[in-house]
Amino acid sequence: MARELRNSLAAQGIHLPHSACLEIVARQFGCNDWNMLKASCDAKAELHISIVVEHGCEEEAAAFYHRAFGAVRGGAYMFEGEPISIDLQIGDTAMQVGGANPRRELQPHRGGPFFPKADGAVSTVFILEVANAEAALQRALDAGATLRGEIGLATDGRRGATVFDPFGHIWALRDKTPVRLRRAALPSKQNAPHCIAGGASGSLVQGQKPPTAAIP
Repeated sequence: MARELRNSLAAQGIHLPHSACLEIVARQFGCNDWNMLKASCDAKAELHISIVVEHGCEEEAAAFYHRAFGAVRGGAYMFEGEPISIDLQIGDTAMQVGGANPRRELQPHRGGPFFPKADGAVSTVFILEVANAEAALQRALDAGATLRGEIGLATDGRRGATVFDPFGHIWALRDKTPVRLRRAALPSKQNAPHCIAGGASGSLVQGQKPPTAAIP
């Protein structure tokens, strides 16, 4: 960021040393100096996700996650000319999609990781918060996902649905913002009475189920 700032200023005829740009960036993040910002970043833990699919399905999985969820592809780890793990990014979350080791699949006592042998035969649900759950659901289905739970309204006012990806993993797609808050933000005045009448429950779109406590 400091390098980009310095280059941008230089393009406008303003020349600052790199150290000064570092200090400016630090203050933008609320830190007194660059050393404080660096220490804060170094101490921050980051969670990365590894999704395991059947060996040989790595490319297919990466392509699906791009089509369904907008995953951005990064590098790939190769073995004998074939990818065994592919880096992806969904929003701020870094993830890898990798193939299960065939040898470990034949030796369960080694503890995996194993790819799901049936839809939902997993212990993790991936929750993806989106601007519009209904649109995100349709995009996932068009990409090849299978419907698990139809779109419905949770008790917090957010719509959500669940799908199986083609590799057996469960994805929960839910709105970032409750329906009633999105309606309140709309400029049209005709939505105001509807929001008041709908209260916390909002209103269901065609095909929705009654309110549920949680998506998964």
